Amino acid sequence: MATVRVGFIGLGAMGLPMAERLLRAGFPVVAVRHRDHRGPTALTAAGGRVVDTPAALAPLVDVVVTMLPSSREVEAVVTGEAGLEPDLRPGQVVLDMGTSDPAATRALAARLAPRGVDVVDAPVSGGVRGAVDGTLLIMVGGAPAAVARVRPILEALGSHLVHVGPVGAGHTLKLVNNHVALTTMAVLAEAMALVRAAGLSPTDALQALRHGSADSAMLRALAHRLQTRQFEPGFRIRLAHKDLTLVQRLADALGVSLRVGASARLILEEALARGQGERDIAALAADLDVS
Repeated sequence: MATVRVGFIGLGAMGLPMAERLLRAGFPVVAVRHRDHRGPTALTAAGGRVVDTPAALAPLVDVVVTMLPSSREVEAVVTGEAGLEPDLRPGQVVLDMGTSDPAATRALAARLAPRGVDVVDAPVSGGVRGAVDGTLLIMVGGAPAAVARVRPILEALGSHLVHVGPVGAGHTLKLVNNHVALTTMAVLAEAMALVRAAGLSPTDALQALRHGSADSAMLRALAHRLQTRQFEPGFRIRLAHKDLTLVQRLADALGVSLRVGASARLILEEALARGQGERDIAALAADLDVS
């Protein structure tokens, strides 16, 4: 593993603990400087190296991991000014672990293929806690040989890997995952509004629902955040809205009607209009009294 040199772009809430886990697993890690200085500082303290641009990163590594908000940012670090593309060489892999547009992922793979560079999409589920603990679910799309090259990296980051198909398939499944998770989140916000309007204790209601047929990973996450009153951004509302917009785009392309998803997206749009875009999705229910 130590011979595989890993580049990392995106030292945010998820990216930093992932990069730190790779260091602890024995991978040399070189990251691109992040807009928030805390990430690069922490990575350097953990034994990593930081460079200023993707172009400076490309010659130093074998695999480039991107953990960025959308396909737009991924495309910018690959093909934009001071991007990776001119310095990529045959045998390298661009490993996109964010939630991106499957069509854009396939287009990037086609663009880099003549250079002998593979793209593997490996988005994750499990949140910041999963990134810290190395227990992420990783949904992988890509050519089998390319996936095999990056598997040791993925195994250091997640406890459950599933190779679901060719390039773009991982991002497609991640959108399906987020469709389920975010529509559930929207329903829970409405349910808690009912609880409060009925004069019930949100704390008691959440504890009860966790033991019945309404239980879910989202309910458990909501219960913990409400009870601890911790709404620091983990998964921001603006990113949740972006994801459901991508889900709708995928559904439109496939001719699938998503009426529940459209309703959930409307709830997120209303939260954006209230200026809550940078808050965690649990802020949909942040005004509840859970004392």
